[in-house]
Amino acid sequence: MRESPYTPGAGHSPPVLAGRDMLEAEWETMLSEIGGGGRKRARDMILRGPRGVGKTVLLSRFQQLAETQGYDTITLQAAAGGSSLVEGIIARADDRLREQRPAWQRTKDAFQRLGSINATVLGTGGGIGLNPGSNNQAPVDPGTLAHTLATLAREIRADKPSGGLLITLDEMQVTRTPDLALTAAALQRLNVEHPDAAVAFAASALPNIEDALRQAGVTHADRLFEIQPLPVELGRSAAHFAIAEPARQKGVTWSEVGIIKILDATHRYPTHLQLFADQTWKLAQGPHEITAEDAEAGIAKAEGLVETRTLDPRWQRATDRQAEVLAALAVATTSGSPNTDYATTADLSNIMGRPVNDWSPMRIELINEGDIYAPSRGRLAFTVPTYAPYILRNYEARRSEARIELAPLSLMNERVVSPDQSTGLDLGR
Repeated sequence: MRESPYTPGAGHSPPVLAGRDMLEAEWETMLSEIGGGGRKRARDMILRGPRGVGKTVLLSRFQQLAETQGYDTITLQAAAGGSSLVEGIIARADDRLREQRPAWQRTKDAFQRLGSINATVLGTGGGIGLNPGSNNQAPVDPGTLAHTLATLAREIRADKPSGGLLITLDEMQVTRTPDLALTAAALQRLNVEHPDAAVAFAASALPNIEDALRQAGVTHADRLFEIQPLPVELGRSAAHFAIAEPARQKGVTWSEVGIIKILDATHRYPTHLQLFADQTWKLAQGPHEITAEDAEAGIAKAEGLVETRTLDPRWQRATDRQAEVLAALAVATTSGSPNTDYATTADLSNIMGRPVNDWSPMRIELINEGDIYAPSRGRLAFTVPTYAPYILRNYEARRSEARIELAPLSLMNERVVSPDQSTGLDLGR
């Protein structure tokens, strides 16, 4: 077969962004409204969801749509131990000044006043630089940051009347606590002090972002941000389109049975759709059709890759007690009960025979590691849909080697059927 149209891998844009049409349309409309009404029409958005659901891809799409309308973008990537928010903004300003963009050059004085920074000379164009060696910089005032962003947006609109400024922040949940507080406060100051500023903000984050915002002291985050959850599973028609359309554009058709096999094997998890379709494409005989047999071969290859690249490392880094929590969640979500996508914390306590506060630290650790997430308060689910059967296959071997006593799967399964009789615990159900 010719070069694959599918794009597995973190952050890679798929050939078609299926299932996000409504969000894209709402975003485009909002950008247009900001042009006429400024911050009064802005809805600062956080795309929230576990890894692999396409948050970064959609965030990049938001940037493309904004630039089509004449917006300039400050793109920021949060990283544990990385540079601060203001350092990231200054670095982007430096880049634009090197490119000698007029709006940024006219805003240089405002950037120079932003925190403990000094003007430097970079080539033929003036640049902005952080004061090297300054370890005692005073915190940046949110009003100063808001003023700088509003000034830049005004200068951009002077050149592009339909444009403005978009700030994007990827992996918002690992942003430093002071920077989360600064971001929220600066956006609020924009609303109050610069209501006509054409400034928009969008971010991506894991499901624990609301906890991170609360820990940063951000009050009423739901009023300041529009927190948009992205589901682990695409709708069936969207997932079907994500597989069939890229091939159709290359003159290749999928058998309907083959597509169904991919949908079932991946649970319509976006990142796995790309991987499984890509592996099937590479193994298909072609040249113009992908058969059910091709899909079976691709699924087998992709499942092996998921196991060695994703599931094995996750399982090996889990502590013994974390492995027990994961096994309990696997039992709860595959037990045949009506709620097969998630389990409640009460369910897991009953299955393990231990009260919630006894294993709550492991729950927090697994959420922070990205192994599980909380789709809503008191509920837990796997971030990777295929993790549950993997755990059930490997748990007993892990338990036999554990240095602490772990509940066996047989007992866990009994407790699903009759938890109170099996545990003898009053767990508040």
